[in-house]
Amino acid sequence: MFHTSCTKMVSLIAAALPMVGFAATECPPQQLALGRPHIDFVQWQVMPSRVLGPTNSLPGVKATALSYDAKGTRAVTVMFEFPAGWRMDKPHYLNSDQEFLVLSGQIDIDDTPYGPGDYAYFPAGFQHTLLRSEGGATLVNFYEGEHLAFYAPTPDGMYQSKKLIRRIQTAKLRWKVARDGSRHKLLRRDRSSGEETWLVQAAATDEKALAVGGKVETRKAVEEFFLIDGDLATPHGVMQSGAYAWRAPPTAIGPMASRKGYTALLRSKGGAPGGSASGEPVAITLDAPYQPCIPDALRGSVR
Repeated sequence: MFHTSCTKMVSLIAAALPMVGFAATECPPQQLALGRPHIDFVQWQVMPSRVLGPTNSLPGVKATALSYDAKGTRAVTVMFEFPAGWRMDKPHYLNSDQEFLVLSGQIDIDDTPYGPGDYAYFPAGFQHTLLRSEGGATLVNFYEGEHLAFYAPTPDGMYQSKKLIRRIQTAKLRWKVARDGSRHKLLRRDRSSGEETWLVQAAATDEKALAVGGKVETRKAVEEFFLIDGDLATPHGVMQSGAYAWRAPPTAIGPMASRKGYTALLRSKGGAPGGSASGEPVAITLDAPYQPCIPDALRGSVR
């Protein structure tokens, strides 16, 4: 489930994404949601990346930014690839909340090892003494704002211990089955904002459901979606492992289907998850060409 080989996936994804036009008439007007542009969808394996320098919070780590609030909070979603033997042993804290899920490998944070499927939420000001990865690791990581490392004691009032989720071994959580047959694991709920983080899993779409079709849905809050494993056919193309979307409300979503089934990480941002379906069922296609709804700045990244 969490052991996708990132190196092998790069060539597979590149081959699966032909050079196609962008169906602008089928996309919503370009807009910002919580400071970030609507993205539906990109594959992180073919996005530009860079190795972080000594002034960054994780020097020597390869980073691939997926979406970013450049003019507001500076919140960012980023893939981190830790090289084997990486180590950071300077005590420090970050001035941003940090949320992450380990996809492959292992990273040790302080005295806690994090392996595939492990999840955590560190509030701003949470002190670290040692970070290391002996064999390398890949994480999908979310910073809620500016994320600078400070090599000093945490300022009074910054750290909110009630927000800390030190580690959830998601493999040990039980799936809860929804009415539509999909399965869910709740990882985090912020009672003040309504925001939630889930693991979602669904089986392959059966022939009966394909024949009936599906409804178009809208969301009340931003839906941030990362496909961990499997495939998901959408009107904008077929998502493969590593696909990412930042869907601004009330953008129409779907209908969707899957040949093999899938597992995904889902976050609601700016409010609680939820939405509604409207209209009559429409046909579902499993082979829509890749025609993403993305900002102009990303167009060169997916060709």
